[in-house]
Amino acid sequence: MTFDSLTPEQQIDRLTVAARQSLQRFGLPELSLQPVSTYNNTVFKVNGAGGAAYTLRLHRPGHKRIEWIRSEMIWLLAIRQQTPLRVPYPVTSLQGDLVLDVAVEGHDQLYHAVLFRWFDGEFYTPETIPLTAVHAAGTLLANLHQFASAYHPPASFVRPRLDWEGLFGEESPYNPGEGVRIFTDEQKSVFSAVDSRVKSVMEHLGESPDTFGLIHADFLTKNYLFDADGVAVIDFDDCGFGYYLYDLAPGLLQFKFTARYDALREALLAGYSSVRSLSAADISALEAFIAARHLASCRWQAGHLHYPHIRERAAATIAARTEDLKRYLLTGIL
Repeated sequence: MTFDSLTPEQQIDRLTVAARQSLQRFGLPELSLQPVSTYNNTVFKVNGAGGAAYTLRLHRPGHKRIEWIRSEMIWLLAIRQQTPLRVPYPVTSLQGDLVLDVAVEGHDQLYHAVLFRWFDGEFYTPETIPLTAVHAAGTLLANLHQFASAYHPPASFVRPRLDWEGLFGEESPYNPGEGVRIFTDEQKSVFSAVDSRVKSVMEHLGESPDTFGLIHADFLTKNYLFDADGVAVIDFDDCGFGYYLYDLAPGLLQFKFTARYDALREALLAGYSSVRSLSAADISALEAFIAARHLASCRWQAGHLHYPHIRERAAATIAARTEDLKRYLLTGIL
């Protein structure tokens, strides 16, 4: 019986065994495990004595190259060591490794395991988040970009590029592969027109240190949280080299469909511009990056049809997003 043929419960049982093997190598063999997420990667909360807690992430084989994962850890360590920004704190193994290879019974490929110190805090939804919290999140993102613009990664550092090619090209992590069959001819035509417009905006901006560098790439309310010490951002799994403006797009897109969009947008951009100025041209370009995010999401959906819960709603989701993108092509506003 292969791993993929197991029930979700059986898979978690085997992944828990692999997680415990990882914890032994991190020097934490006796701590309890609580599954948090099995979506793409498998994430466990690791509970220890005295309130100590960690996040253990097992990367699905073939999903991310080990060089990418190691580079994510290197960047997070640099942020922790060189700034006051609150991001996940990677933990090294007893042998000093940031990423471990872990075997899972029934699977012929190795999982990659990483460990972080746990963040406690409160998450908001787009509907419930206070405007002051949005402002704080924007300020954090701008400070992250300030650090990225001056950061010089080591020669071994490898993360994907989220430029036009990285979002829409053949080697893109968003390439739907055989899933492209779900797109209608009209949708393909709309997508082609949108990615051409996005390409034009990117080419106009260029790739100077002021416009292009390491970004979080999934800056959504589910990935930043609040406690008495302020705001923290987690889940850098999608980070890469991209346009700083693109990092604002996920949040703006997420806010688009709320009744408070204008106020949320103003709070996010005000927080951001309190650290990094946004020109009128930058503000104008944001709609193209929001459209780029929307289109990348359609491609991602089509590339993950092997997940039943995605496959069941993919056609309807993509159809709705296509209507949004058609409106963007007509009006310049998504």
